[in-house]
Amino acid sequence: MPLLTYTETGDTAQKGGSIREDLLDFIENVSPADTPLYNNLGQIKVNAGYVEYLEDTLAAAAANAWTEGAAATDVTLTTPSRNVSIVQNFQKHFHVSGREEAVNHAGMASMLTYQEIKKAKEIKRDIELALHRGSAVSGTTSVAPQFNGMLNALSTNMTSSSGTTLTESVFNDLLTLAFSYNVNLREVYCNMYLKRTINGYSTNVTRNISAEAKRQLNIVDVYDSEVGTVALFKSRDQLQAATKSAQGNSFIAIDPDYFQVGWLRPLKTQTLGLDGDRTRKLMVGELTLIVRSEKAGVGGKGYVANI
Repeated sequence: MPLLTYTETGDTAQKGGSIREDLLDFIENVSPADTPLYNNLGQIKVNAGYVEYLEDTLAAAAANAWTEGAAATDVTLTTPSRNVSIVQNFQKHFHVSGREEAVNHAGMASMLTYQEIKKAKEIKRDIELALHRGSAVSGTTSVAPQFNGMLNALSTNMTSSSGTTLTESVFNDLLTLAFSYNVNLREVYCNMYLKRTINGYSTNVTRNISAEAKRQLNIVDVYDSEVGTVALFKSRDQLQAATKSAQGNSFIAIDPDYFQVGWLRPLKTQTLGLDGDRTRKLMVGELTLIVRSEKAGVGGKGYVANI
């Protein structure tokens, strides 16, 4: 009987013997790393952990007619109000032993560098999540401060549904809420269920595709509404129902001119003090969401997809 590889290994999985393993020199990672809201918002510098800024309003339009020679009256004037954003501290930690850094690895030149790249992607995803869902916490010596994300920062035009289906009429009703203010909604962020719902809105678009192409399109990336043209972005961090027929979906539509990422400290990787045969790294950055006016956004929670 000839000598077989199975004699050494027992099966196709390498377990021993003289046969070298064949570990290919690449690493695949299909974990999501997209951060559309973070990428699209403008960025500014802030200089404190508690950031304040002013917002004002005009009096409502009213009938304005005076008799000839009328005396001026003493009216009550209004002053700007203060808005506030809380700066949040984002961190990632990673430690690598001296031996782990010294040995040869498949798919990478340095384990330390590889981990730093991973942590940078992870912290950016954490920031994206906070920009959508963050809930404000003032913070204490033992409680970490947090800023309000879009779903909690928007209030005037944010609606909570108990299972309303997001038909095209309902969607436009919500967008129209912004018409009360001098804003231009240009971006919509929604989960996959609601993106598919908007894709299916009939409107007056006719799609003509040659039969030879053997294709069917059901994609809408830009939607023209009565209050403006909005770009549609798929977001993994908007609330999504357990199933496509259940309630619990959310979306936001914003005028990006009124929202910014405010950086107190940009992301930086620091080497911590040596405490043994290992390299310890700390990645840290501090930022907040600047909401110049929460009225510059609309949104909804609790909706049912229409797919």
